[in-house]
Amino acid sequence: MRLTRPSFSKSLFYAIAVVFVAIGGLWIAGGMATFTWVEVSEMIPLNKVVDTQAGQDLHMNVYFIRQNFQIQAASLSATAEMIGFVLALLGLGVALFSFLPVWQTILGAALWLGIVAFTLSDASFPALSQIISGQIFSLSLVALAGLSVLSAAAIPSFLLGLSHGSHVSSSKKNRTILGLVWGINLLLTFSNQRFDLGVRTAIPAFTWVILAVGLYVYQNKDNKALLGISLLGLSSLIPLLWHANTPGIQAIESWSLINQVVMGLLFPLFIYRNFGPLLTKNLPIHIVIHKAALLPMHLIQIGVLILSVGAVFAFNSGAYHQGMAAKENYAGDVSVFVGDSQMAEIHYKNATLHSRLNSKSNLSLAALAQQAGDTEAFAYYVAASQSVNRDPALSVALANVFAAENRPFDALFTLQKSDLANPRIATQLALQYERLAVPDSAVYFYDRAFSLEPENPLYKANKLYSDVVYRKLKPEFDPAEDLAIQANLLAAGVPTAPMNPAFIPTADLRDLVYLYNGLVFWKGKAPMYDLTGWQRTLGEMFQELELLKSWQSFYHAKPLVALNQLNLSIAADTTQGSGMTGILAFWKYATAFPSKTPVISRANALAMLEKYPFQIPVLQQALPLVPAKKGYEAALAALQWNEQNPAFYPIYALQALKMGEISYADEAREKLRKLNPPLYQATQASYLAEKQGALEKTRF
Repeated sequence: MRLTRPSFSKSLFYAIAVVFVAIGGLWIAGGMATFTWVEVSEMIPLNKVVDTQAGQDLHMNVYFIRQNFQIQAASLSATAEMIGFVLALLGLGVALFSFLPVWQTILGAALWLGIVAFTLSDASFPALSQIISGQIFSLSLVALAGLSVLSAAAIPSFLLGLSHGSHVSSSKKNRTILGLVWGINLLLTFSNQRFDLGVRTAIPAFTWVILAVGLYVYQNKDNKALLGISLLGLSSLIPLLWHANTPGIQAIESWSLINQVVMGLLFPLFIYRNFGPLLTKNLPIHIVIHKAALLPMHLIQIGVLILSVGAVFAFNSGAYHQGMAAKENYAGDVSVFVGDSQMAEIHYKNATLHSRLNSKSNLSLAALAQQAGDTEAFAYYVAASQSVNRDPALSVALANVFAAENRPFDALFTLQKSDLANPRIATQLALQYERLAVPDSAVYFYDRAFSLEPENPLYKANKLYSDVVYRKLKPEFDPAEDLAIQANLLAAGVPTAPMNPAFIPTADLRDLVYLYNGLVFWKGKAPMYDLTGWQRTLGEMFQELELLKSWQSFYHAKPLVALNQLNLSIAADTTQGSGMTGILAFWKYATAFPSKTPVISRANALAMLEKYPFQIPVLQQALPLVPAKKGYEAALAALQWNEQNPAFYPIYALQALKMGEISYADEAREKLRKLNPPLYQATQASYLAEKQGALEKTRF
């Protein structure tokens, strides 16, 4: 049984076309980054007056959000390797089935798997997956290298057909023009790739690779064996491009360009040796190139292979070593997927032996070092990768390491050598200048970041922060929905849109600082939030929620609840005790300061006691209208918070008598006698009368 159906060849060709599109997309995208930018938010305190009552000012910290960037290793995805592995097996199967019966192919595959499993001392799935995937990938690299040789004549043969005209003179003219354009561009690309000439207009080397292989596949779209080999070879490009395995890309570019340059020298000889007489008659020889009798194409391809191998070793075996580095990097990625970090490190280090400064190996080793918490190794490998290609993200990573190691000037110099037109670099420079206490330069770079990308809310929020803190400017209202901007506006005292009652903060400092500044700014106009419930999940991250619970109670007409909560917080010392002590004193003073007595009725007596717990007129009018127990609790709380004020003792003593607590009442009267004898004497007669009534009730 063999693959002989024409429809299968067509389906396989279309599948390869899809693979080409995917490869082109991956090449344009540049692959997945090893490290990603992570936005980091910090709370910057600013002490200011946040409330004024009874002629007293309340000073308290509000918080600005200052944002910058950290660099974090991205988790590797095995998607590319899985896709490549499946395509490689499909291509290998098609190629083998084209030459061998199915039973022989299956028997050979089973024998190979058995040998691999038998040679392993520990035939675990991770070990098997690493060996099998590595061998399949190596085979696909060999197939791609062979495909590069086979496809070296695809472009010149296509141009030969394209140049064919209606007359000999037009054909000759077209061949000359197209040949010169092709040859000059190929040489420019080769010189750029091999000798780094820096010709910016040269066609990218990878374009020649895709173009040659694509034309070759199209020219052989009915040959199932070649289609299978093509699919096998192309499967290696998916993981190489996906994970930015730069040595592998550079190896195939170098090898393919060498093949095409050598073929460019041999192809005219092949044409004139075989088809010289036909050219003079203007016959379409591109149709019969593969039927050359005197000097067959496969002999030219063998010659290309021999000369290209010689050229590779003449160039210090660069393509070979890059190919081996790519293979080791691939093996390292597979080891990461199966959780074998030690083996991954070995493979990546082996790759650096073949290509010391290749970015893929060094960045992968840096990622492993970051995950292991090895800062020194992380910095070493990041610096090594930077020597070839300066990446702004890696400059930030290295600068952050220097900053953490208390080397601020090294961090600053590292950032200054990076891309200053990148707003993220400008933001990091501003942060570094802040750390060095150079506010003018910090403001300049915050402004620069904003000017480079004015629509980005991160840079806008940072500019608000720097304008207020360093320039002492009051910003204008901004309707932006970004919570960092809203939080900074509130910290600056600029009214924002009213807080949404449905707002629920996430585990993001921007949300929590917005909540904090919003409650401080709006006070009683802010909605009532479930701060206690949020504290269970966010309290460890944002300890200021403890203070906000008291703040919300106080400014929603529950001062006694707020004072008790805040007093407990100070006792537990869960946050800054000194700051909360000042708030406690301000609230107590504001609550006890005489104010206009509201109209009190039986319907609102309890509410008035809750809202005005320390107002003597309110206590005197409301206590007779509430149940005795509620009255006693209100009088006791008022006395506990105002022990030095003698006016509260007679009120409490009367409420204690109503509850039958005669000893407590006498104790309060005794303290009043020592504290204020005139008031004691003035209220003694009424107290004794109430006490007599209380004693008579106890007799029954």
